[in-house]
Amino acid sequence: MSTYNRRQLNKQHVNPEIQQIIRNSEPANMQAKRHYQRAHANREKKILFFGAVFASIFAVQLLVSQVKLHAANATLTATQARLTTVQKTNSDLKADQKRLNDPAYLQQILRDKYGYTKSGELVYNLPSNNN
Repeated sequence: MSTYNRRQLNKQHVNPEIQQIIRNSEPANMQAKRHYQRAHANREKKILFFGAVFASIFAVQLLVSQVKLHAANATLTATQARLTTVQKTNSDLKADQKRLNDPAYLQQILRDKYGYTKSGELVYNLPSNNN
């Protein structure tokens, strides 16, 4: 027996009244199908719209945070440069402070800068050769 014949054995004949009801309900079924398709398309559009809105919000927040991070990094770099300058100045001042506690250094500064002499000492100023 062929496949076609086996299919035909399973086929049942539909009552003509039921066939008429089915034919009459086809336009309503098509209208319901179109309504479902439109509703589905509208849902898809709403989901895509709200997804795009959320993605835009997150993108803006990411951009703002990147700008803030860049500004913070620039401030940090400037502050670190200032810190190294202040640390160098501080170490120079500490070295000067230690030298100022040395009496020989103090005597040298008083003699060179202010022209102080010991009693009985003669000071000779020699011309400097700046030519």
